[in-house]
Amino acid sequence: MKKRLIMAVLAGFIYITNGSAVLFADGGEEMPPPRSLPKYGNAVRAFETDDTLLLTKDSVGTVKEFFDTNKQDGDRVQESPAEGRRRFQMSFFKKIGDREQSVQLLEVEEKTPDTNLHPALGELKGQVLMGKHSEAEYQALEDKYKTLHLAYFRQVSDDQGRIVSEGEKIYRKAYNQAHGKDRSAVQTGGADQAAGKAEAQEMKKKMQEMKAKGDIAGMAALAQQFNKAPGQTKQGAAAMDEMNRDTWDLWVKCLEDIEKVAYRTQLKYNASPKQ
Repeated sequence: MKKRLIMAVLAGFIYITNGSAVLFADGGEEMPPPRSLPKYGNAVRAFETDDTLLLTKDSVGTVKEFFDTNKQDGDRVQESPAEGRRRFQMSFFKKIGDREQSVQLLEVEEKTPDTNLHPALGELKGQVLMGKHSEAEYQALEDKYKTLHLAYFRQVSDDQGRIVSEGEKIYRKAYNQAHGKDRSAVQTGGADQAAGKAEAQEMKKKMQEMKAKGDIAGMAALAQQFNKAPGQTKQGAAAMDEMNRDTWDLWVKCLEDIEKVAYRTQLKYNASPKQ
């Protein structure tokens, strides 16, 4: 009797080979897991060790067209916008019993324009405010790079064992060349060194505040006052030299280098793509 009961329970389940889907005797069915989609051709990995997160320089619209032409029965490509994002999803839909169920296969997005700008453009604007370059020169660069801050980047080593975006790595290198500690960290030793650093930081802060306001006359007056001040430290002189430097070419090169490694659209697969 016990044996027959066990056999009856086992006979209540019928397994049908259809991917990972399972059909039970009572009509219940499970959705299959996400299947592998084709790899988008013009894409690279965001992380070297992850083949499911990819980046491309193509627009989200161009990527959508690719997946629209690679749909199978039951697939749907649907817009799913979010704040600050243009986005679409690709999912597989199937009716099970009296309900339609779905499993997501892919999500693709690009960031939409806003009023922000890349900080490297802010550095160039500061050069204009200081009278070193014209507004026309700056505007041409802003028009060219005004969406650069919206880009996606590969994640790389910063040569110190940390992982950063490739764009951030390039920006930090330029920033350190323009404002790095090595430019003002003149070793004078003891209390003199501490006082010099504090003086340099205060001078730099005042200059940056004036630069942000476009107060060129105030900057010139502060510079003149500082140059006449008795006991001027090497650190303070270095800070003043930094504020007076023309770093235009440095920041233009920074923007050019960042654009080369910038990607417009991000693709997130739910299963490793077909190569």
